[in-house]
Amino acid sequence: MRHPRLRRFAGVALAFAVVLGGCTRIQTTQADNTAAPATVRFALAADPQSLDPLFAHVDASSVEQQVARLAFEPFIDVDEHGAPVPVLLDRVPTVENGGLSRDERVITYVLRTGVRWQDGVPVTAHDVVWTLHAILDDRNPVRSRAGYDRVARAEAVDARTVRVTLKAPWAPAVATLFSYGTAPQYVLPAHLLEREPNLVTSSFASHPVGNGPYRFVAWSRGDHLTYEANPSYWRGAPKVARLDIRIVPDPGTNFTLLQSGGLDWNLLSPAQRAALGTPTGLAFRTVPLALVAGIAINTTHPPLDDVRVRRALAASIDRDGISRKITFGRYPVVDTAQPLGSWARDPSVHEPAYDAVAADRLFDAAGWKRGPDGVRVKNGQPLALTYVQFPESQTGVRVATVVQSELAARGVRATIKSLSNAQLFLPKSQGGTLASGAFDLAYVPWPLGADPDDAFLLTCDGNANYMRWCDRDVDAFERRALVAPSRAERVRLYAQIERRVAEAVPIIYLFDPSYSYAYRTTLHGFWPNAFNPTWNASRWSVTP
Repeated sequence: MRHPRLRRFAGVALAFAVVLGGCTRIQTTQADNTAAPATVRFALAADPQSLDPLFAHVDASSVEQQVARLAFEPFIDVDEHGAPVPVLLDRVPTVENGGLSRDERVITYVLRTGVRWQDGVPVTAHDVVWTLHAILDDRNPVRSRAGYDRVARAEAVDARTVRVTLKAPWAPAVATLFSYGTAPQYVLPAHLLEREPNLVTSSFASHPVGNGPYRFVAWSRGDHLTYEANPSYWRGAPKVARLDIRIVPDPGTNFTLLQSGGLDWNLLSPAQRAALGTPTGLAFRTVPLALVAGIAINTTHPPLDDVRVRRALAASIDRDGISRKITFGRYPVVDTAQPLGSWARDPSVHEPAYDAVAADRLFDAAGWKRGPDGVRVKNGQPLALTYVQFPESQTGVRVATVVQSELAARGVRATIKSLSNAQLFLPKSQGGTLASGAFDLAYVPWPLGADPDDAFLLTCDGNANYMRWCDRDVDAFERRALVAPSRAERVRLYAQIERRVAEAVPIIYLFDPSYSYAYRTTLHGFWPNAFNPTWNASRWSVTP
């Protein structure tokens, strides 16, 4: 495998503020006195906007990715130990097995035999090619075409074989296309969708037909979703017959449901994990996350366009203290967009450390002097900033309070604005706060892909560049890193990127979390990976 970051996550979990809890077997019996089918219950932090993975929205909880993975199979998954696992494919393409050309421009995908759509129709190469075209069709408002727009040609060689030719070598290709990229996509059933005049308004968005372990049954918007085991699943029907998925945005409510036995598993904040102790009937999984959290600085809003002010803000915030006091050390401080275990991270790169004296000096140098009330003023205007965060993250809420206090100590007035997870991450066309730039500072968790490629975050036109920061040298380094012929060259280029970002501080990086999940001891096979807690739902089982 040419993309070793797929291996970095040992026992991994997705960074998403999913809130969940308790596993059960229905206690009633059927007419023949046998036990009723097993049910697993969990919760989502928000109501999905669409069940069509083509139009999945980004949010801090990856809500739509969680339900998409129940019904759809990726080309390649990542197991609980961080190893790549072919799922819809019969093997991971490599140069050695002939799936990847030596110049890395041609990828040959061979689909697994025996995989069918949930209506019984076989999954074929035609589905793959059609879905690629759908992703690239400008009429379809997909979240991102990053990576897919590098495809020059896709052809179905036979019913099971797809040959994809890239416009140029692209290092993350195998780990990204129809796998764990920063904007994951899944192969869709062409026979159901290719005659639809408008995919956006298709009924598929509320009644999807997938090829995964669970099939959609019902959706009561804002309340719950129901999925049932797919009897024709290629691995065999899952042992858990039914999934009851509640929509519960409040993390406190989910925590209560976990404690009362109302849910089967739950993502815990560090404070919740500490409060639980070692209760009877619960077990825990703690796994590194493919995510970096930080404070996005809107560099188009004066005075945040002044690097001295941004560096002063960074020096005003005690990131080590936040990690220690709020996360109990479970979320270590990070200084770059590369997580702590990434081979592309340069450990010598550091953003400005907490230093009140240095912060005051920088604010003064930028012309922001303290007034009689202690608030910094320039040209008669106070240094007042709007800090947005979302209440679904208990950790994020606590971080906001600490940041507000620490900035106030340096003479900066920060007003906290609480917005829902959905409102924060909606696209610009729907009034999303981050996409429209209606903020000064924002607490943002950035989910990452299986490859170190962070162009989506740091290039001038990156779809997650909420900072609106643009450095043409960084853009050039990012382009070169994606076509570099060796890992050593990519390491060198990413180090250059990391140094420039740390100097300019468009993001105050906070931490690289390891998430703790609580689950009922009656639930077996539950082990989230770095990207998605539902990735192995087909392996779940319960005991009475």
